[in-house]
Amino acid sequence: ERCTVKGYIIVSIVMTALIYPVVVHWVWSGAGWLSAFCDTTSFGRVGTHGMIDFAGSGVVHLTGGVGAFVGALIIGPRRGRFGPP
Repeated sequence: ERCTVKGYIIVSIVMTALIYPVVVHWVWSGAGWLSAFCDTTSFGRVGTHGMIDFAGSGVVHLTGGVGAFVGALIIGPRRGRFGPP
């Protein structure tokens, strides 16, 4: 509604080709810094337990939610919708 088709396609390609694979590696890989199965302590591991993602839903919803939040910040509020006419 407030985004062009070209912009939507660009965001979709960037999210699926660049952002999502990086976040998936952080959580699902044994060497990822968010993984519960990370053996390395020298690479800035978060906490002592890490994250166990049940059926992949955490990574999917985390990435989508942050992406939607950033997109809403970039697009901004609707003009004339909630203010005086």
